[in-house]
Amino acid sequence: MGMRRYIAKRVAHALVVIYIVATIVFFAVRAIPGDPARVLLGGDASAEAIAALREEMGLTEPLYVQYIRWMGRILQGDLGTSVFSDQSVLQMLIGVAEPTLSIAGLGMLIALLIAIPAGITSAVKQYQWEDYVATTVSFIGISMPGFWIGIVLLIIFADRLGWVPAFGYVSFRQGIIPWLKHIILPALAVGLPYGGILMRMTRSSMMEVLNEDYMRTARAKGLDGRLIVFKHGLQNALIPIVTVAGILLGVLLGGVVAVEIVFGIQGLGRLLIASIQRRDFPAIQGAVILISFVFVFMNLLVDVLYTSINPQIKYGGSE
Repeated sequence: MGMRRYIAKRVAHALVVIYIVATIVFFAVRAIPGDPARVLLGGDASAEAIAALREEMGLTEPLYVQYIRWMGRILQGDLGTSVFSDQSVLQMLIGVAEPTLSIAGLGMLIALLIAIPAGITSAVKQYQWEDYVATTVSFIGISMPGFWIGIVLLIIFADRLGWVPAFGYVSFRQGIIPWLKHIILPALAVGLPYGGILMRMTRSSMMEVLNEDYMRTARAKGLDGRLIVFKHGLQNALIPIVTVAGILLGVLLGGVVAVEIVFGIQGLGRLLIASIQRRDFPAIQGAVILISFVFVFMNLLVDVLYTSINPQIKYGGSE
């Protein structure tokens, strides 16, 4: 099976996964206790006003009718309108997705920039002081929650030193430097714990590769040590590292929520929490669909990257 057929198959599979997630979310949010109409009008609203609003929102229709209509709008690219703000859910998501994806993307980049060099050094210098230092630092990073790291960074670099702003977010469209100043601390807060996880993964994968017979043969032939480690070793060790990094990026999106609260950033996580509290069904459904799309897309991207890392990989068992 060629790459194009494989990608087409994976895209079809991804669409099925997103559809299943969307269906589960649709029914799950309606199982949440509470009436959106009552939440919107307040506890003092009359029964007649609540009933009228429920009918206007389409909540009096049978559940399967609501589902069919909602799915029909989804297929047309319409995520609905927020029952709380009366704003398009798609526009709401566009407004809050940028800071969340910026934090997650830069956080993962920081994690990789720390984890891969430290993991390689730890594996090559096994049981030496470099290995002990890298391993200890990785355990410390894994043990500290992102929001706590964020608070510490906030106190040191924003409050005490005044190097960066303490709160808020500036879009990269207003300049890379202002964007980076607002995003660097939240990105470090989410990236450092995952950097510890990826460092352990890199160390383990590199140690396994370095003990392979072909690596011993390369060393016996007198090849340059750096060539052996980076050309032959890292190329094969990267496959599981990239796989775990792709999965962690999806998980990292969930970890951004607490960091957004610490730094006062209005992102996707805070929108989702507020929507759940308000019983804003369309906003909840749209946010979860967006997160599932990002997660599925990252897994698809990881699969495609495999051949770039190791061209010997053949999709579908083709030669």
